[in-house]
Amino acid sequence: MAKLEYPSLVRRHFQRENRPDIPTEKTIKAIYNKFLQTGSVHDRERSGRPPSATGEKVEEIDEELTNNPINSIRGVSHEVNISKSVVHRIMREVLKYKPYKMHLTQMIYDENMDLRVEMAELLLPILTDKNNDGLIFFSDEATFHISGMVNKHNCRIWSQSIPHATVEVEMN
Repeated sequence: MAKLEYPSLVRRHFQRENRPDIPTEKTIKAIYNKFLQTGSVHDRERSGRPPSATGEKVEEIDEELTNNPINSIRGVSHEVNISKSVVHRIMREVLKYKPYKMHLTQMIYDENMDLRVEMAELLLPILTDKNNDGLIFFSDEATFHISGMVNKHNCRIWSQSIPHATVEVEMN
């Protein structure tokens, strides 16, 4: 207010210039006091917690997912030492990764191919016979898991594009 001594004079000066956004006298006083204290009218640096999503951390997460796309959010969080929520936000919003469900298929061995063909040739005439309509046929095979079941709900591949991945699981 070196030129104009009072806030009301500053407001009148703004009005003469036909400005649409004329500040209030209180705002003019606050800006003037800020200038006297800091030598600038710019805002001070914000205090508080610095952002944890730095460029370096984003690169670490991207590298971790490139090396192991099956890694979970919890696993990536543990590797790069950032909270799960921040890792998840970076993966979805910054890196544009999406979770894709893996398709589990039974592992087929070459030595079993002849047995499979023989079984198919045996069942084909039985299944095509009209007299057998409505009957259910069991092949006398059952699957028992010694090591436990795979939880497909937690089994995801994180990728920026559809991976078309299948995982062969050994059935006992």
